[in-house]
Amino acid sequence: MFLAIVVLLLLAAAVGVLGAVLKAALVLVLALILTVLVLLAGSYYYLRYRVRRFMREADPRYREAYGRSEGYPARGRKRPEAGPELPSRN
Repeated sequence: MFLAIVVLLLLAAAVGVLGAVLKAALVLVLALILTVLVLLAGSYYYLRYRVRRFMREADPRYREAYGRSEGYPARGRKRPEAGPELPSRN
C-alpha cells in the first residue's frame, strides 16, 4: 500500500501535478475527519439526551413533582352528564 502511494506521488511529480494531487488528498482527509467529528458529536448529544430522558421518566420524584402519571386515566364518559344546557333559539 505504501509503495503504491509512493509510486503515484512520483508519477504525479513527474507529470507536474503533484501540488493538485496533494491538495485533493488534503481536502479528502479533512472532509473525512470533519465527518467523523460531526457524527461523534451528534451521537454523544443524542445519547446524553436519551439517558437524561430515561432517568427523568424512571425517577418517581419527578413524576410526583410534575404531575406525571403512569398512563392515561381509564375513567370518563362518552356522553356529557345531564345538566344545564345552552339556551335554544325560538
